[in-house]
Amino acid sequence: MIIIPKEVQVRSSLHVPDGHTCTANDILLAKRASELLNRHYPLHLWGVFVNSEAQGGVLQIKNFSVSYRYGYTLHLTTLTDQKIIQAGGEILERAAMKRGSWNGQQAEFIEGVPLKHQPIKSLGIIV
Repeated sequence: MIIIPKEVQVRSSLHVPDGHTCTANDILLAKRASELLNRHYPLHLWGVFVNSEAQGGVLQIKNFSVSYRYGYTLHLTTLTDQKIIQAGGEILERAAMKRGSWNGQQAEFIEGVPLKHQPIKSLGIIV
């Protein structure tokens, strides 16, 4: 389980446009998860967002070199470092990208994603 030490837990909050109150703890947890992903899968474009209010609390992971739309959602009540690492690896595998450091490869097809949301290359469109 990922634990933020009590002395670090801050009560201040930031109101974001969707109505969610983004606490300092949410920001710290997102930062810690993104650093963990960057250690295991360096140079990838990881995006991590934490919403401690939604559905008992969720952490959302996206890899922007794969998709801006699709990612992975984990519940905070069962969150561990291992689950974050596995989620990052699952995103890479669905896009047929190797686990490890990013080499500039773009996703050509993402398993489980509707055809209308696939990368342009997989649709046979030449840009």
